[in-house]
Amino acid sequence: MQKNNKTNTGNPGVFSLLKPYKGMILMLVIFALAGNMVNLLLPMLIANAIDDYSNGHFALRTIVYQFAGASLIIFVFTYLQSILQTIASERVARKVRTDLAAKISRQSYTWIQESNPSKLLTNLTSDIDSIKMFVAQAVVSIASSVFVIIGACILLFTTDWQLALAVITIIPVIGGAFFMIMRNVRPLFKKSREVIDWLNKVINESILGAAIIRVINSQHLEYQKFLEANTDARKLGLSILRLFATLIPIINFTANMAILTVLALGGHFVMTGDLTLGGLAAFNSYIVILIFPIIIIGFMSNIIAQASASWSRISLVLNSPDSEERGRLTEPLKGNIELNNITVRPYI
Repeated sequence: MQKNNKTNTGNPGVFSLLKPYKGMILMLVIFALAGNMVNLLLPMLIANAIDDYSNGHFALRTIVYQFAGASLIIFVFTYLQSILQTIASERVARKVRTDLAAKISRQSYTWIQESNPSKLLTNLTSDIDSIKMFVAQAVVSIASSVFVIIGACILLFTTDWQLALAVITIIPVIGGAFFMIMRNVRPLFKKSREVIDWLNKVINESILGAAIIRVINSQHLEYQKFLEANTDARKLGLSILRLFATLIPIINFTANMAILTVLALGGHFVMTGDLTLGGLAAFNSYIVILIFPIIIIGFMSNIIAQASASWSRISLVLNSPDSEERGRLTEPLKGNIELNNITVRPYI
């Protein structure tokens, strides 16, 4: 076991899987940033429309054209992004799965038994699915979320810096809550991978030894083994769910307090003439825009943690030495077969 850990120490991280596809990943990021940039302008369009209506020179046709154009651009970039995400994730998963299957096929039967077939099955299924989810969602989502947070903050400060300071306070609160929850969730996700290994092992043994189980009448014992593994998986799932259940009220409370601050302080600024009614509406929209990327970053950081753990498990298999060929004979066998002291008699 120490040998495997040493081998894994020098392994590149899960982001190294993206190097052969950096052109495609770059296009994904560009499409995501372009769509989010247009999305950031929508509250400003709403603010301008409200202010124009308040001032008595509202142009409905212009607003319709602006919103239709923005919606079309967002649709096109989002559609292209979803296609590239699927292609990139499937290509990465196919390469990793092919390399892993080729590596296992070159190993001996003894090596496979020592490596635990149930763990290898999890490597080929759940671990690769985690890597595929990382490629499809995490990279682009984190890049676009950071862009949205920075862009929304800049637009808020350009509208009213005093009210912007009050709104931006929700970022460290929600970010801190996510950090505390994710720090407790990550070990649970790692344990869930081990439980999946155990569950695959129990199922595999039950299928392969079905005949023996019926002969020795040990169905109840096998049922208890499966029930124990399945119960542990359920407990881990409920523990993760409870942690996320405590996170949602924190987010809702923080968002509602930010909205209350905007309505109270922003309403005062509107009455004093320091802020327009459209600017107040834009602030409310940017609160939602700010909260969503923070939630996305929290969830995506968890996906990255899962993918890193899965890639470490897969790397142990990919970097393990190939089985040595014990045969030394290079020439074909020659000679006649000679039988000595052979007696043939009928069987009675």
